[in-house]
Amino acid sequence: MERLTKIATVLGMAIALSVFILFVISIMPHIVDQINNRWDEVTLPMSEEELMKKFHAAESYQAFIEKYPDHGRYVDLDSNGGRLELQVMNFETFDTLRLELRYYQNDGQLREEVSCQNQILDQYQQIRGSLSSQFIENVDCLSGEGLNAAPSMLPDENGNLVSEPSGPYIDAHIPECGEDTTFRNGVCIVN
Repeated sequence: MERLTKIATVLGMAIALSVFILFVISIMPHIVDQINNRWDEVTLPMSEEELMKKFHAAESYQAFIEKYPDHGRYVDLDSNGGRLELQVMNFETFDTLRLELRYYQNDGQLREEVSCQNQILDQYQQIRGSLSSQFIENVDCLSGEGLNAAPSMLPDENGNLVSEPSGPYIDAHIPECGEDTTFRNGVCIVN
């Protein structure tokens, strides 16, 4: 009987030890995540001056401030770098051009994104990466004619070619104006 008691005691301790080991293994990923989160809080984020130096070095930033000196600016700092948003708007047509620069301190990468929105024709274009500065320099996003405006073969009363909207998505955005009418720059015109 004494021997049976010792076997039951050893078996009970083995089961308890096994359950404890399984518990430690299951909770270990959570402990590691908490240590990583605390470590990120300990590392010092970049100062706004250091971050702005990174943004000022970008070609797209230089192109934007040169072409649009009167722009809105928003800076957002976080523990891994930060974000700069520059935006300009045509307040008559509400067309907008937005440049967003995002710097990630952990990999040292600066990401650029330019977006252009035309309200009249309901068009939206977005460019990321190396073409950002060229897009800002070469595309007039705020004119109200849309990104896909192209001259047509239709002359006006003075003999000048009329700029008509064109592009793959333009037909989906033109409302029905009715008979003997034309849709131009967001307005139905009676012929």
